Amino acid sequence: MRNQKSRAQECKVDPHIDLIPGMPHDVAVDCLARVPHLSFRSMRGVCRGWRAAPVAPDFALARADAGANEDLVYLLQFGLPKDDADASALEEGAALPAGRQAYGLSVYNVTTGEWRRERAAPPVPMFAQCAAVGGRLAVLGGWDTKTFEPVADVHVLDAATGVWRRGAPMRSARSFFACAEAGGKIYVAGGHDKNKNALKTAEEYDAGADEWSPLPDMSEERDECDGMATVAGDRFLAISGYRTGRQGGFERDAEWFDPKARVWRRLERVRAPPSAAHVVVRGRVWCIEGTAMIEYRGERREWREVGPAPPGLKAGTARAVAVGGGERVVVTGAIASGGHALWVFDVKTKIWTVVRPPPQFGGFVFSVGSVRV
Repeated sequence: MRNQKSRAQECKVDPHIDLIPGMPHDVAVDCLARVPHLSFRSMRGVCRGWRAAPVAPDFALARADAGANEDLVYLLQFGLPKDDADASALEEGAALPAGRQAYGLSVYNVTTGEWRRERAAPPVPMFAQCAAVGGRLAVLGGWDTKTFEPVADVHVLDAATGVWRRGAPMRSARSFFACAEAGGKIYVAGGHDKNKNALKTAEEYDAGADEWSPLPDMSEERDECDGMATVAGDRFLAISGYRTGRQGGFERDAEWFDPKARVWRRLERVRAPPSAAHVVVRGRVWCIEGTAMIEYRGERREWREVGPAPPGLKAGTARAVAVGGGERVVVTGAIASGGHALWVFDVKTKIWTVVRPPPQFGGFVFSVGSVRV
């Protein structure tokens, strides 16, 4: 609650403070709204008015009106260098030993093409996952790097301010679970506990109130299931997964949570090929696998092709996220010929753009989330 009050107070820009001396308030806001996101932290250090500007509602509106929004893709990935010296060594073509590599958070700016390490991030548990809600990114669960047991840890980044806070922990420690934002809340479901038992429990997180609430159990245990929002973004969908007694035996069904009735409802034959990546684009479930991207038509219980698969993508390695309100889809994964890459799909033109990350950002990506600022 303290974090919520603090941010609410920060959002209020004092009308008696000139953001830029001698300039009308709305014009000053329009000027500041064009500052690149990478400079937000520096801008907030100038004065009290500029500190409050990035989180004020009129700033966000002015940024959108000016066409200055930037789409940030956050990547939880392996193989990151532990320090600047290691990063320099990678850039020069040197190979780092396993002890000098870390699992951490990287950022790819789809708008500008810039890559960077989220250096202010707290230590990230191995196999932690991320999900975005509004301008916040939550990093959840994963394995303790010393005990290799699941944790319930939650850390939340305010993308506009660059400030991290520790969130209320999940009600259950879990890893390899379904995770996504739907209807303004973050949902987690399934995964497994410290004894490798598959789970059918689920819970929802209100990032603004920093509170977790339990949900009814799913009908099936679902370890390593995919999570996403669908149907106008207000329903959470847990796709596939496997039961404790069927390690690696992925199911082809799914369950979605009905927020009004507070019950889970089953969907049969939703999963496409095993190890496929799923993403929701404008309310439709897309699957990236094989040679094409396919879309699930819920009313007909069938799939149809909507575009080609990322060129050169190695099957079973993809992670995907929609950006810009569904204007583009970003896919990360291994290249069949070696290495890793990132692909950006323009939904309107159906054209893929291949992005080869710098060497220090070339590790395998386990989870992705996107924020527009």
